[in-house]
Amino acid sequence: MNFVRKYYKRIFFLLTVFILIILIGLSSVGRGEVDLVFFGNAVAGFQKLTFNTGHTIISSIYSVQDIVRMREENNMLTDTVHELQETVRILENIVNKSEALETEYEMKKNLKYDYTVGQVIALDDSNWFSRVTIDKGEKDGIKKNDIVIHAVETEAGVVQIGLVGVVTQTSSNWAKVVTLLDESCKISFRDINTDESGILQGSVDGTITGYFFNSKAQVNKDDSLVTSGIGEIYIPDIYIGKVTEIVPTTDASTQRIVINPAVEFTKLNRVYVLKVDR
Repeated sequence: MNFVRKYYKRIFFLLTVFILIILIGLSSVGRGEVDLVFFGNAVAGFQKLTFNTGHTIISSIYSVQDIVRMREENNMLTDTVHELQETVRILENIVNKSEALETEYEMKKNLKYDYTVGQVIALDDSNWFSRVTIDKGEKDGIKKNDIVIHAVETEAGVVQIGLVGVVTQTSSNWAKVVTLLDESCKISFRDINTDESGILQGSVDGTITGYFFNSKAQVNKDDSLVTSGIGEIYIPDIYIGKVTEIVPTTDASTQRIVINPAVEFTKLNRVYVLKVDR
């Protein structure tokens, strides 16, 4: 292809000379009656035809090369766009993780117990994240009834130790955790606004409800609840969540409330397991 583009004028010239030689030879062999003007016009027309044809071929070659080059440039630009998009995703992930790590750092300042950081590696069949499995177990010092927490930030920007649940089963390198959302999880709580205490429990639909021991306890929406420390498992003052609804009951001895947990269980991936000596 490069050879034709480089020497096509010489090729056309040699072809023209060759044809002229043939025509002259024919005219000299007893064919005087042939009009040389006719042959000249024929040669000129042929030369014009061959030149235009060659020019068209060369132009086509250049056009094909341009198309190939444009396609290569387009592929390069597409690859560049994909690389930039991947870079943006990585940076966004770093920013999100940095915010979470900053929140965890603030939480760790208030931890008085030894802990192990675990990664959620499995969920049970429930859609409510009531039971999860983490990648830390007995070899990491985790045992049954260890408390599982997560760093949370309140609307006021205060970082709290948020309650996730409790370890119920362990192996050498994993542990199962029952969260607040599970109906088997019962926790004694305290209202930090009124200092009144009660019991809360999860349910099959993922709702957390509870009641106060004092049927005449004054409670308001958005009251914050923490663990009371009553019982053999949960230490006091771990943030549970806020009261979102107060439900009248027919039983005059109780007052039912609905709680919004502080921990966003749908976004739960890293947890802290407190190693509490009891």
